[in-house]
Amino acid sequence: DTSNWRMSTITDQPWADYPGKFIVVDGTLESVPGNDLGLFWCTNPLPPNFELVLEWLRWREDDNSGVFIRFPHPTSKNYQNTAWVGVDFGFEVQIDQLARNDGAAIHKTGAIYGFAGPQDPNTLPVNPPGQWNTFAIRAQGQHYEVDLNGQTVTLFDFQEGSDAAHPDRGLASTATNPRFMGLQTHTGRVAFQNIRMKPI
Repeated sequence: DTSNWRMSTITDQPWADYPGKFIVVDGTLESVPGNDLGLFWCTNPLPPNFELVLEWLRWREDDNSGVFIRFPHPTSKNYQNTAWVGVDFGFEVQIDQLARNDGAAIHKTGAIYGFAGPQDPNTLPVNPPGQWNTFAIRAQGQHYEVDLNGQTVTLFDFQEGSDAAHPDRGLASTATNPRFMGLQTHTGRVAFQNIRMKPI
């Protein structure tokens, strides 16, 4: 049921005006990339502290997606492409075994993209293309943990306000300032299923 999900939008950007979409295939959500970054986000706010568990599958080694957490409402920043609100004001747990474009750990599967790479990026417990993987993503205060297929791969502590360009990045959700989670359309196709959330 996707009634509580919305796709990011693009306005006044004719050179890259399609964020892609997600389609339902056999009970899974499957990304269909467009010509610019896209974000399929859940309108139910996150709890302040939470564990998010979901399964994901890629078909090719170069498929690329991600799971965004703790970003504000995508229309709240007046961006032409509202998917970038997730990039600039939340955190992305990466899905990309090629760690493009530089191979750095902070760009590889399981990383908090751009902030913290997996502790051992060369021996990640990633299943091969065509098989499901499981993320368990925990956020408590500003401490983040990412488990991949039952193994903790990334730990990250963020200092609120330390991103001068985006001082409200990664804030915990509140009744007056709700924060959300979403799935990325980027490169190739990645499927998701069994998305579950609980407060901690």
